[in-house]
Amino acid sequence: MTLRRRLQVFIILFAVLVLAAAVWEHFAYLNARAEISESVAQDIRLDEVADQLSAALSVSIFISLLLLVLAWIFLERWVLAPLDEMRTELRMVASGTIHQVIEVANPPEIQLAAADAESMRQNLVAQIDLARAAWQGLEQDAPLVASMRQALSPTAIDTTDFGIDVAGQTLPASGAIAGDWWDLIRTPNGIALAMVDVTGHGPEAGVVGLQIKAIMTAALSAGFSPPAVMERVSAGLVDVNALLATAVILEIPNDKKAPTKWVNAGHPPGFWVDENHLITSLNSTGPMLGGFGGVWESQEIFFSDGDRIVLVSDGLLETQDEKGEEFGTRGLVASVVSGEKSRNSAELTNLIVSTARQDSVTWNRDDVSVVVISRRLGE
Repeated sequence: MTLRRRLQVFIILFAVLVLAAAVWEHFAYLNARAEISESVAQDIRLDEVADQLSAALSVSIFISLLLLVLAWIFLERWVLAPLDEMRTELRMVASGTIHQVIEVANPPEIQLAAADAESMRQNLVAQIDLARAAWQGLEQDAPLVASMRQALSPTAIDTTDFGIDVAGQTLPASGAIAGDWWDLIRTPNGIALAMVDVTGHGPEAGVVGLQIKAIMTAALSAGFSPPAVMERVSAGLVDVNALLATAVILEIPNDKKAPTKWVNAGHPPGFWVDENHLITSLNSTGPMLGGFGGVWESQEIFFSDGDRIVLVSDGLLETQDEKGEEFGTRGLVASVVSGEKSRNSAELTNLIVSTARQDSVTWNRDDVSVVVISRRLGE
């Protein structure tokens, strides 16, 4: 028997018992009044008290039945309906719609259960993506693919000393190699976050991505400013034909009171969310990278405790649903706002990817990268 059916049976039985008790009390009252009818007739005050008791009994019966109705409405709206919603989403995932986000607004207990189910779904999707990439990688050239994939992966750096929390995902459009990459690079004065998106995808884009990564890593490690790094990368791409790239560099100093510098070379705007939940766009400050030179300006922000910065590639923004509508900046901002209470950067990253992928029918058209960097409170 389902929970809804059991609750219905319980409430019906309880209502029958209340009504039966009320009927019995009513008949008992009538019998008692009949036996003392002569006394009641001679005492008007006693008659008024009897009427008051009868009215109180009727009111108590009405209130009991009203409470039962309200209890059923409460259970239906706050318990059974959210469970049905979560069950529907779980069934969609089980039937093959693995990008259906599992989310319940209320009550908190069921919301937490849905969040655990969503975390499990995200892990399953990640494992499926890895398996698909591995299979496609084998079809390309397994040893070379493995080496390039490793070289393009983020460097494992403990960011605790810098007081920041960084998480990101890069999902190739095909195979195991993406033209997108992001990395953390130590600098003489702190740490730098770089994100690059090479046009196209697959091995060719991966080779260009490796070239750009080598130049950026060397230049930032040597202490070059972000604009100077962009100039060196552009110069290094002079002999690369027909491939362009966009990039963002954030230079975060050890002293958190000092400003964070950033340069955007034709990349989609990043978003800086400060402690007051004000969202500021980190727009382009120079042209794309393509070997034709250019001028890139450095901008500054004060990346304070509790602030977050979100960077994404155009593959995420341009993904479309079945109506042809792009996820776009509006979808990204909505995801960032809904994830304000995320406990860490990884949780917000997963939320953004899951939200964009849920209704997408063009997900594998381009590489997708998402990076979230948060300044830890009190550090």
